[in-house]
Amino acid sequence: MHPKNLDGATDETLLLAELKRLLKDRNIRYCDIAEQLNVSETTIKRKLTGHGLSVAMLESVCSIAGVRLIDLAELAARRSDTKIHALSIEQEQGLADAPFTAFIFLLLRYDWTPREIQQEFELDEPGIFLHLRRLEKLRLLDLFPGNRVRLLTVRHPEWIPGGPLRRAVDDAMRRHFETMDFHDPQSLWQLETVKLSRGSIDQLRQMMASLSQRMRELATDDRSLPAGQTDWYSMLYVARLTDPRIFWAK
Repeated sequence: MHPKNLDGATDETLLLAELKRLLKDRNIRYCDIAEQLNVSETTIKRKLTGHGLSVAMLESVCSIAGVRLIDLAELAARRSDTKIHALSIEQEQGLADAPFTAFIFLLLRYDWTPREIQQEFELDEPGIFLHLRRLEKLRLLDLFPGNRVRLLTVRHPEWIPGGPLRRAVDDAMRRHFETMDFHDPQSLWQLETVKLSRGSIDQLRQMMASLSQRMRELATDDRSLPAGQTDWYSMLYVARLTDPRIFWAK
């Protein structure tokens, strides 16, 4: 088990996020690191998502980034401690009232740059600025010249249970998946009906969280692919109490 920060992220996740920010700021690419360490670029990508990352490897990448591991830890801790961990009801309502802005906020938290978002959704300069300015007014980020941003929240802030953002997302997801064509070969789904204990349900919840994290890691790796080789996917996993007789009752 890795120690966890207040936002639920492990210390390793915080360190890697801070390291990636430094690499990006200093224009150091994965291929540059791979060349210096004499390993494949695929290995570097895998290591920097936390898979099999050793302290020695982490120190080597830190050296390339021009920072000591102990200093990286201090930067990560300072950034996490000063960021917002829970949104106010006013901030949530502002996001709920502007779904596309809320989605852009999600992408920014997953390390997309404003320029990448602008290109992905074919927005002009006034268009992307409108969304960034709205997020700034909600005090979710600081906006600088050139549409550079600094997020003021942790990567996974807490949502208000039953709050405006949760209700908006619930409604949108319900409409989205109600129209899903289960016969479409591009639709991925699996159904299991079993009896489980409370302890097994807790394990299932952890498995869902791990699957979600793995999906985000795959998406991070795929962002280096050329345009046209990736598509947007939503994944919804649900477990509910069931009477199995519904499957054969007339």
